[in-house]
Amino acid sequence: MTSLLLPILAAQVIAIRAGRVLDPATGSALLNQVILVQQGRIGAIGPNVAIPRGATVYDLSRATIVPGLIDGHVHLGIGGPVRENAMADLRAGFTTVIDLGARTHRLLRIRDSINAGEIPGPRVFAAGIWVGRKNGVCEFGGIGIPGGAEGFRQRVRDNIQAGADVIKVCVTGWPQDAYAHPDAYELPDSTLRAVVEAAHAGRRKVVAHDLSRGGVRAGLAAGIDGLAHAAFLHRATGLQLRTRSVFMIPTLASLTAGDTSAASRRLARSVELAHQQGVRLVFGTDGGVLPHGQNAREFVAMYEAGVPLTELLRAATTNAARAFGLDSLGQIAQGMVADIVALETDPREDVRAYQKVKFVMSRGQVVVGP
Repeated sequence: MTSLLLPILAAQVIAIRAGRVLDPATGSALLNQVILVQQGRIGAIGPNVAIPRGATVYDLSRATIVPGLIDGHVHLGIGGPVRENAMADLRAGFTTVIDLGARTHRLLRIRDSINAGEIPGPRVFAAGIWVGRKNGVCEFGGIGIPGGAEGFRQRVRDNIQAGADVIKVCVTGWPQDAYAHPDAYELPDSTLRAVVEAAHAGRRKVVAHDLSRGGVRAGLAAGIDGLAHAAFLHRATGLQLRTRSVFMIPTLASLTAGDTSAASRRLARSVELAHQQGVRLVFGTDGGVLPHGQNAREFVAMYEAGVPLTELLRAATTNAARAFGLDSLGQIAQGMVADIVALETDPREDVRAYQKVKFVMSRGQVVVGP
């Protein structure tokens, strides 16, 4: 996934007068900028950029501009009709979402329609059908896989043939179980290796639902690329995540949901440890479990776990773009896709700024306007 197919847009130029434009990589801001958008991309940005005659102008001089946000873990088929869920995420400022599991391949066809501009919504990348064992954590409506490694390998191949962008594998149970049984996980090592080998042979990354200490060790040994949720880490496994460039999508707001049990507190501490050890954190909500459109609640959960404000912005932009190979997203710069969000307040100072969206542009088209 290194290129993006954009719908053909009108040649009209849009100009945005931006009071403050944030650079996620550095956490710095450019003041009083003009951003020109044409054919779905950023044509120019700077303080002295001339606005062409006839351009449509949006005055966001009192707002803070950030790149379109990326939610690295949603389920568009959960929590309501797919189209409504997609639009709720987009209106909340999430111009790209990664769907990490569905019960059929129908979601892949909806993804195609959204990405082609036939259905409104954020840009969608999707994993196809969950890859998990029969009667396991991802046994939804009979999709669990019976038997050994060959059945799992075939599920991966079927997903890839159907057009999946990434593979989602289910390795452990949920937090309370993973906390109570730290060395337990659902898949034999040979089966987990088969999943990763088949995915990598098809040039797809593997994101694992993998929370227990033993499960994370097994996932690392098999060569997974990312964790779909926060996991119970100690310093050795945190270091391995960093050195092997395995990213983590915490989804704390949905996992803990105000729970103050020992397991939830330990999970939050593991996210803080991951940040301290330099693990790449990628923003994600498990959307559908956390209601679509309420994605910004995850920023608060991560902040309360000890993730700094500047790192929150990176998690939802540059970190997520890098994790999923989206090289035209995550920044506001000349030549990048015109995914642009305006917030009423500065997210470097206010963690709830992401709940105050006043403007959303997706692929050069205004979705939410002042």
